[in-house]
Amino acid sequence: MTIIPKPPRRTDPGLQVIAVVKLVKGALLFGLGLGVVRMINRDAGEVVRKVAVNLRIDPENRIVQYLLEKLTDIPPRVLRNFGIISLFYSADLVAEGIGLWLNQAWAKYLLLVATGLFVPEEAYALGRHFTWVRLLLLAVNIAVFAYVAQFLCRQHPGPRTPSDRLEGQRP
Repeated sequence: MTIIPKPPRRTDPGLQVIAVVKLVKGALLFGLGLGVVRMINRDAGEVVRKVAVNLRIDPENRIVQYLLEKLTDIPPRVLRNFGIISLFYSADLVAEGIGLWLNQAWAKYLLLVATGLFVPEEAYALGRHFTWVRLLLLAVNIAVFAYVAQFLCRQHPGPRTPSDRLEGQRP
């Protein structure tokens, strides 16, 4: 008995682009989460000054001063929670990206759920305060949601009706 191997499933190019975006977002969020966790119980002002100097930005710049004002008001508990949530969310993004790259069905469903959960929040935020960036983010998320939903519907057309089964049995 000869076993014929199945041909490898080809990954859709659109899903590969989404996978790369997810992986990049996951890596950036992981770095942010680590940075926030490392800032706990450290002088936020000194950290911001060092970053500004390393980026060759004047520490007396009004944006740097604004960041200093905002960061010094954040309690360590909030920094810890934000850092931990960022690390978990980055792990989710990386898992989603790897799953999409490897053409895994679970990753497509995870992407559909995760994207669908953000659409109402983004629509609400857009309704409260309109900006073109928010509109663009909402449009991109709706497009990704529709693309993946359409992709999944094409792959799995749904349950067959009893009449479909009977038609298949007729000579």
